[in-house]
Amino acid sequence: MSTRVRFFLFIESILAIYLAYQVISNPATLVFSILGVLALLWASSMKNKAFFRTAVAIFGIIALVVSVFINPTVWWMILIAVIALFVTGNKTLSTNGLVPWFRKQFVSVRSTADDGERTNRTRPWFGDYAIGQSVFEWDDVNITVLTGDTIIDLGNTILPKRDNVVIVRKGFGKTRLLVPIGIGVEINHSALVGKVDFADHHADLRNESIRLYSDDFDTAPRRIRIFTSALIGDLEVVPV
Repeated sequence: MSTRVRFFLFIESILAIYLAYQVISNPATLVFSILGVLALLWASSMKNKAFFRTAVAIFGIIALVVSVFINPTVWWMILIAVIALFVTGNKTLSTNGLVPWFRKQFVSVRSTADDGERTNRTRPWFGDYAIGQSVFEWDDVNITVLTGDTIIDLGNTILPKRDNVVIVRKGFGKTRLLVPIGIGVEINHSALVGKVDFADHHADLRNESIRLYSDDFDTAPRRIRIFTSALIGDLEVVPV
């Protein structure tokens, strides 16, 4: 278990103890919690009268939920839990498949002759759809996702001799492109908060846009134009 996970669990434990203290020290919430527990126990002991049992169980659930959620501490616990998911989820929970939107989306591409036809491809809004080792014919990439890491691998393809385009619109998450050496690269990236790593260029963005070119962009016979945007997310372009 990582240090970050232990830290978040420690904070959540302290807040849980404080929440229990708030419930116990407030007579109204304490009585309502006891009534909720008793109602659930009573409903579970009933052998017949299904309608009455359901009504008692619903009352017990509502009583417990109200008595807990009227305390501001529980909202802090939820907020910290959400932050913990975004900070640690991509390395811990996604490994076990517990948080599908942190799974990486991987696109491996090869090129074929351009026959003029275009096909529609449905892409996920979340990063929980992993194309994995699959290969599909080259076409200009246009991806929109809400959250998750995206990897686009162009290392095993020969791009057509023209301007090839990759467009990625993202809410949250990192985007990484693997580009073959010898390809002219143009990057146009905008982000509310994020970083850009390309060759010797490293930039931190704060509600900014940046445009970068490789040294051989004007002379390269094959070029790729990368247009990306994100609310919170990094862009990394790696030559392979």
